[in-house]
Amino acid sequence: MLFIVDNNFNYDLSVDKPIEDKSINEVNVRYFDNDGFELSKLELEYYKVNKVHLEDCLNHVGCQKQWFKCEDSKFKVDHSLLLQRYNFTEQAEEQLIRHKKQFPELNKYLRLKPKWGLDFALEYYDHKHALEVLHIELDYNNYFLALEIKEKLERRILYTDWVNFTESLKNKKDQWYGLPGMEQNDWKARYWGLQKAEFTQKAFQ
Repeated sequence: MLFIVDNNFNYDLSVDKPIEDKSINEVNVRYFDNDGFELSKLELEYYKVNKVHLEDCLNHVGCQKQWFKCEDSKFKVDHSLLLQRYNFTEQAEEQLIRHKKQFPELNKYLRLKPKWGLDFALEYYDHKHALEVLHIELDYNNYFLALEIKEKLERRILYTDWVNFTESLKNKKDQWYGLPGMEQNDWKARYWGLQKAEFTQKAFQ
C-alpha cells in the first residue's frame, strides 16, 4: 500500500555563496521561522543562488523531498516529507555579518543550526469517514540520528497493517475524538508506538 520514494537527506546543510546585497532588506529578513522549516524570503534567495533543492508543498516552497507514496483508493498520504534547513558559512556568513548592524534580526540567521526533519500524514476516506490516521513531525540537529530515526520509521510504516490500525482507531474513537488537536495527534502516535506526535528543535541557539 505504501512505498518509499527514492529520496534521502543531504549530509552537508550549509550555504556559502553570497547573494546580491540589495536582497538583504527589511522585507526579506522578516518572518524567520524559529522552530520549523519555513523559509524567509532571504533564505530562499540564498537557497536559489546555492542551488539548494526546493519543492512546493504544504502551500510553501522549501527544501523538502517526498518520502512516501500510497497506492490505495481509501488511503491518502496528505504529505510525507524529508525536510532540511541550512546554515550559513564562508562568504554567505561574512555577508550577513556585514549587514547585521542595519538588520539585527540577522543574528538569528547567523546562529542557525542545520536541521533534518521527518513529516508523515496519512489519511483515510470512505463514504462515512474522513479520518486523519497518523500525523507525526520529528526533527533533529544531528544527521546520523535523523537518518537512524528515518530508517526505523520506514520499517515501522511499511510493516504496519494500516487497514487494521484504522479500524481499531474507529473502534476507539470515544478515547481520542474529543481531544484538542495536538493531544489527538499524540494519542494516535502513542497508540502506534511513539511517545508523542511531534518533536521539534529550535532553529537557532
